[in-house]
Amino acid sequence: DYDDYYQLLTELGGKAQGLDRILLYEGSRGCWWGEKHHCTFCGLNAQSMKFRAKKPAQVLAEIAELSQRYDAVRFRLVDNIIDMGYIDNLFGKLAEDHCDLDVFIETKSNLQKRQIKTLAAGGVKCMQPGLESLSLNQLRAMDKGATPMQNIVCLKWSLYYHVMVSWNILLGFPGETNEDYHRQLELIPSLFHLQPPEATGKFWLQRFSPYFTRPHEYGVRITGPGMAYEYIYDARQVDLKKVAYDFEHELDDWPVDPYLYQELVAAIEGWQRMHRLGDTPFLYYSKAPNYITIYDGRNPKEPTRRRYEGLAALVIEICNESGKSVEQIRTAATDKTECSETILKPILNDLMASRILYEERGKYFTLAVPENSHL
Repeated sequence: DYDDYYQLLTELGGKAQGLDRILLYEGSRGCWWGEKHHCTFCGLNAQSMKFRAKKPAQVLAEIAELSQRYDAVRFRLVDNIIDMGYIDNLFGKLAEDHCDLDVFIETKSNLQKRQIKTLAAGGVKCMQPGLESLSLNQLRAMDKGATPMQNIVCLKWSLYYHVMVSWNILLGFPGETNEDYHRQLELIPSLFHLQPPEATGKFWLQRFSPYFTRPHEYGVRITGPGMAYEYIYDARQVDLKKVAYDFEHELDDWPVDPYLYQELVAAIEGWQRMHRLGDTPFLYYSKAPNYITIYDGRNPKEPTRRRYEGLAALVIEICNESGKSVEQIRTAATDKTECSETILKPILNDLMASRILYEERGKYFTLAVPENSHL
């Protein structure tokens, strides 16, 4: 109920009126992923992790009522994670009605192309999918239940469907190795055409997170409340350890080379700069009846254009939507051209060397975004 808010705006007069009021809306509480796997750094949902959500029809009716009552089309869903049923049964319905809403959501990153398309058509303009890392080992340490490939799939199709992604790369986790940093440094130049993270840095240790409640299991030593609290509260009158939400900490073992850490931070800052300067990097492909052309401007100073025919063109298209194994590629191509493993392997190697394909655990994904806008 925003009646009091809008009444106050009326009393304040014309200067307080705005064209783009954003209404906060809550459709669910708790976290359905956290019920099964509590992300190790997350301190949200301290009172109850149990997930409970309004029915999609109720959410649709309430959003329609709020929009009608307050002449608003911009909504920020404050749910920590949306009910996955909302994708088809809420945003799908909004898409069917061709509504022009502007919605922010938080969700999980392992979304399929079809789901991102539905969200975009239903009014999602920005989402926070909790990507957090491009390292498989680090994602496992966080217990995120996602892989780098799933995160990259999410970034690619969000770009294609014009959905902004709010995400960060978190570092400094127990169990990290130099190899985790080397892998991300190797991968990042392949992704320059995708939206960069908003920030990067060491994770914050939050009250109620597994790192806080069971630090000994992870080799974490809590050294005191966050540094800011002593500037906010009088430590002589307030027990900072009791009021703090963020805490300073050290790890029993963190073997990462500090120079490597800084190199990764610098690489991400360079990625961000490329998108801020206006000469945005690109990587897309255009399809003709018998060939595909890749336009690669991930290095804006040296853009390239390369034509692929035959099996190479097929591979680019077969791996476009999601990661595919060698067997899946061969099955999809078998009726169109010869696709023995002897022929296929050099093509995969060439496409990976050109950073057109990304490989993870035996699956291949096309990094280039299709030029065709009707997929």
